[in-house]
Amino acid sequence: MKAVIYLPLLGSILLLGWYFTADRQPAPRSTAPMVSAAPTTPSPTPEAQQLPAAVDTIAAPLPASVRGTEVDGRLEVDARGNLLISSQIRHLFDYFLSLIGEESPAVTHQRIRDYLAQQLQQPALGQALELLDSYLAYQQQLVDLESRFPVTDSLADLFAREQAVQRLRATLFSHEAHEAFFAGEEIYNNFTLERLAIRRDSALDEQEKAQAIEALRESLPEEMQQLLVPQIHQELRQQTLALREAGADERQVRELRMELLGPEATGRLEALDQQRSQWRQRIATFNAERETILAQPGLAEADRQAAVNALLQEQFTETERLRVMN
Repeated sequence: MKAVIYLPLLGSILLLGWYFTADRQPAPRSTAPMVSAAPTTPSPTPEAQQLPAAVDTIAAPLPASVRGTEVDGRLEVDARGNLLISSQIRHLFDYFLSLIGEESPAVTHQRIRDYLAQQLQQPALGQALELLDSYLAYQQQLVDLESRFPVTDSLADLFAREQAVQRLRATLFSHEAHEAFFAGEEIYNNFTLERLAIRRDSALDEQEKAQAIEALRESLPEEMQQLLVPQIHQELRQQTLALREAGADERQVRELRMELLGPEATGRLEALDQQRSQWRQRIATFNAERETILAQPGLAEADRQAAVNALLQEQFTETERLRVMN
């Protein structure tokens, strides 16, 4: 399936990600696009009916990039034929809107309307078209809003931008649609900005900053904490690599871990690092002794192999031997 580019969210996350990494030295930052923390889709009510995702006819031929793919997102209605509002509708809109560039916006917009007309009947169809109009207006007005917030490292400007985006959404969408489309994204963006504020608080030392960030993360809803895990670990991998490539020492790596993961998770990672280091040392010792055996003159091949096997059994457990041999 074609990867969907969620343009408003991607711009927001890229912007926040740039500021989040911009003040760390000495390593140059490779901006890691934080994958969207998508809003949790509410479970359909028992009477919800999932509608088919097949497309038979569309106003214009599909671009090659999506031919043969399934539409990302679902349309569901309740027993009375009303549209059930969920984040899946936004996924569906964004699936089609990602085609802009391969075709004109007008064609893409009509393609979405045609698809909705194929899949829905009234009153759900009218509700979906109204929601689409709101979403297209939001995207256009978001571009205008972004132009009023130039790139800056001012934390106050970043908070102001996020608040302005949230106010824009509140004016264009019903409370239900606002929550379904953007709740998870807004929680994540607020978390990112508050984490940045902690990092810049000169009144806190590194340990206190790490503890404050950990407390902030634990204050999030459980489902949001779970969504953060892969994003934080991706950020940690990329920033750790950048630090080490720039010649940073282990103290700086530890500071990064403390900021992103907190003290407990940092301790677990350090213990894992130590285990891996010890394992690499054991492997290096084994390989050196193995090469010494293989290099001894006068030994038959069978004797060499027997000596290597004896060394393997002497230095490793049965489970470890499987790792060595693989």
